[in-house]
Amino acid sequence: MKIITVAHQKGGVGKTTLALNIAYCLSEDLRVGITDTDLQGSISEIESFLSGIDLVPLDKVIKGEELPYDVIIIDTPPYLTGSLNEIFQISDYVLIPTKPGFLDALAIKATIFLFNKAKKDRPELKGGIVMNMLQGRTSITEEVKTILKEYSIPLLETTIYHRVSLTRSPMTAGVFTGEDTKAKTEITNLTYEILNDLNQ
Repeated sequence: MKIITVAHQKGGVGKTTLALNIAYCLSEDLRVGITDTDLQGSISEIESFLSGIDLVPLDKVIKGEELPYDVIIIDTPPYLTGSLNEIFQISDYVLIPTKPGFLDALAIKATIFLFNKAKKDRPELKGGIVMNMLQGRTSITEEVKTILKEYSIPLLETTIYHRVSLTRSPMTAGVFTGEDTKAKTEITNLTYEILNDLNQ
């Protein structure tokens, strides 16, 4: 069983939406569970809308219980700093989403620090940064990419644009039930990029 954690200590970067859609993408071929660590219960609140993926309690994942899944996706809130190290320790991959802004690119440093700390104990831990919620091709986006490429975690080739279908996707069982082919392609490319890294 592989564990993919979506984390960033800054809020509003689209972690939950990405976690859900990656889970839906994987569920086409694999048994997928998703874990909601947010005390506000972002995913727990929409459990009745989940289709083809199961909500799994974090404590079962942390304890290493044998679970009937190929992949577990862990969604983390921005304030869970104290537990992130423990979650990173059991993860196989950490995805760090960031918006294409200078402050967002700088705010990512705290999460990267925790990732590197966990990686010292578990050298096999992998991770990547994904630019999320892009509004369009701008010079600022390119400048932010330059900053992100200097960090110790790879910047993924896939970028995710701000789309209505993604915003609505928590209530529609993901983008794969709709007709937005661009959103589907972006999420699929992101998922395969993560899987390829895990399989190397």
